[in-house]
Amino acid sequence: MKYKYISNNIIICDNFLPPVILKNIQSDLLKNMHAFKMPEWYGTNTITKEKEKYSAFNKSCGGYDYWINFGETPENNENILGLNTRFYNQGFFSFLQNQGRDNVFKFLKKDLQAKIHVVCYNHGGFYDWHCDTEFFTFNLIINDEDELQGGDMLFMDDGRIIEIPSRNNLMVVFPSYINHCITPILSKSGKDVSFTQQRFSIQYWVKCS
Repeated sequence: MKYKYISNNIIICDNFLPPVILKNIQSDLLKNMHAFKMPEWYGTNTITKEKEKYSAFNKSCGGYDYWINFGETPENNENILGLNTRFYNQGFFSFLQNQGRDNVFKFLKKDLQAKIHVVCYNHGGFYDWHCDTEFFTFNLIINDEDELQGGDMLFMDDGRIIEIPSRNNLMVVFPSYINHCITPILSKSGKDVSFTQQRFSIQYWVKCS
C-alpha cells in the first residue's frame, strides 16, 4: 500500500482496494442504482424568504447522488460502510506517523465518524469548485477508464492548482476545507454510458472526534 503526499495537505493512494473488495463495492453501487437522485440544494423562497430544499442539476453539480448520514446503516451498503476499516488497516495512520509532518493530519484520529456521499457521473457530468462541510474527506474513485475521459480532481492548495488525473481505485485524502472540483467527464462515444460504466466517487466526510 503506497500512500504519498502530492502537497502538504493532500495524500493519494493508487490501487487502494484489493480487486475482490473493489468488486464488492461495485456490487453495492449496482444494488443502490435507484437510490441515486438529483442533488438536493437549499434556496431562499423569494416570497416567504424561508429556506427550502429543492432538487436540480445546476452550475455546481452534474451528477446523481445519495447520502448515508452519521450512524445510519442502510441495506445494500455493507461494503461501502466497511470502507472505514480499510482506512485503519491498510497503513494510512502508520504512513502519517512515519512521515512525521507537522500538518493538519495530526488532528485526524482513528475513531472516525463519517457521513458518506456517493456520486455517479455520466457523460457531461462535473462538480464545480466547492469545499466539503466536515473536517477531512476520504474520496475513493471508481472509474471505467476504457469508456470515460476527464473527471480529474483539481485542488487549490499551496498557492497553486494541483491536478489529480482520474483513475480507477484511487483514494484521495484531504482536509475538507480545501477548494476542489471535478472536471467534465466525457465518454468516448459522446453519449451516456451504462450505469456500471459511470465514474463513481465515494466520499467519507470525517469528523475529528
